Amino acid sequence: MAVRMVSVLACLACAQALAGQQAQEVQANATGVKTTKKKSTARRAGACDCMQWAGVYYDHLADCGRAMEIYFLSKYGFSAAYAATEPISGLPHKVCNDFLKNIKETSCINVDLLPFPADEMTDKQWCYVANDCDVLNGGQDATNTMGFQQAGWNNLVSMSNLSWKICDQASGDVILKYKSVEELITMAETNDVSKSRIMQLAYPILNVTWPDAMWIMEAIDAAWDPALTLNDIVDSIVAPPTTYGDRLTQVFTMVTDAVKSEIGTILDTPGHGDNFHVIQGRQVWLVRRIGDIITSGAHRGGSILGDMAYLGGHFSWEFDVNCTMGCSSSRVLSALDLETM
Repeated sequence: MAVRMVSVLACLACAQALAGQQAQEVQANATGVKTTKKKSTARRAGACDCMQWAGVYYDHLADCGRAMEIYFLSKYGFSAAYAATEPISGLPHKVCNDFLKNIKETSCINVDLLPFPADEMTDKQWCYVANDCDVLNGGQDATNTMGFQQAGWNNLVSMSNLSWKICDQASGDVILKYKSVEELITMAETNDVSKSRIMQLAYPILNVTWPDAMWIMEAIDAAWDPALTLNDIVDSIVAPPTTYGDRLTQVFTMVTDAVKSEIGTILDTPGHGDNFHVIQGRQVWLVRRIGDIITSGAHRGGSILGDMAYLGGHFSWEFDVNCTMGCSSSRVLSALDLETM
């Protein structure tokens, strides 16, 4: 009886305290005075800073594939809501397990790995941010830990437990597409991730192949004059006549615009493969899987050297990136020790 009486009294005390708190909140709201709470909904400092990719997955703050990691598939109807429950293989595996879970950077990456055809996400880059970030720029707020059941399995809509945002250079975000090819090579080697993949996740891609663009880059290289600006040199190249068709004119415009921007740009290959050319300003770089020329002892579709680098877990060894035009001078000068010559 005594125990029951104590329980009743405890319940009454709890109810009275709750009623008093509610009364205080009503009175505060009526008078316009804000009550003080320990938990604030205001954005904390740095809440919108991009989080480290590898750290996000290591700490189980997000599941790779539930946000925008495999947008290149989900835009065609693949349900990213199931990505965290199924064994990821093929290209999704290479993006998630081989690249994003290994790169210890906070840089923004391309939303769409394969932007063909272009859509509203083309040329946009993204990253994960803290859940109290209030400037997502078209990104997505996080759901709760039960969101996988509530917004995943039941209605096939993917929801992440961590917020993500569209990056904005004006806000101080580090956007990979503004990095030089040399900087991306160093980043890939430091984090031991694929040099080919980091280029694809950093740079825009033109629907133009190297054979289509080669004559333009050769003309720019032949016209190079250090006394002129890059724009002046590009403008001096004579555009092809329209009598040859619209496609040639479109290619000329796309390539020369990319050169003038001085932003690294990938020239696509049939099948959107991992071997391609990158142009940056007047520079031309060739990205190629090591030993990819078919020789005796190598199998079709790849080389033994490339396979061994990949299977050995040395992802940064799998591809070589070499300058083939327009950048020999700068690379030689950067390697010289002018102080001891």
